Amino acid sequence: MKEGTVTGIYGQSLGRRLSISLGRYATVFQAEIYAIMACAHDVQFHRPEKHESICCDKQAALNALQAARTTSELVQQCQKALNDISTRHAVGLYCVPGLAWVRGNEIVDQLARDGSVQICVGPEPNLGVSRQNKRRKISCWLVNQQWARWRGLGNT
Repeated sequence: MKEGTVTGIYGQSLGRRLSISLGRYATVFQAEIYAIMACAHDVQFHRPEKHESICCDKQAALNALQAARTTSELVQQCQKALNDISTRHAVGLYCVPGLAWVRGNEIVDQLARDGSVQICVGPEPNLGVSRQNKRRKISCWLVNQQWARWRGLGNT
């Protein structure tokens, strides 16, 4: 299994199945937003139906999309994609808990597992690095520096 984040996308009516490797810096939140945006693009270019449902198992992703203000460029792009399709389609965003028995949920989970053997194509980070990841890296670096100095004091 490769290190990184993968998203699975399943389009029930067209039978579309897609696994996308997002690289080692992408968070689960970013993967959810990216999957919703990919669904929005799929609806825009491949769906003549007027009513569409997009399901997600992370409430935080849906809350971010409903926010009046956001600093995430990925969330802004997804909001724009959803706004673009809403002019021709009635789109519903639904939170479906990961353990709920919903048709397609198991397929998406399997697609994500299958996609974990893929490598990310292109330079990383391809979705940007979240503030959370930056803070975690800096914190780990600081702890390592502190330990190195502490060990160095014992040798003096």
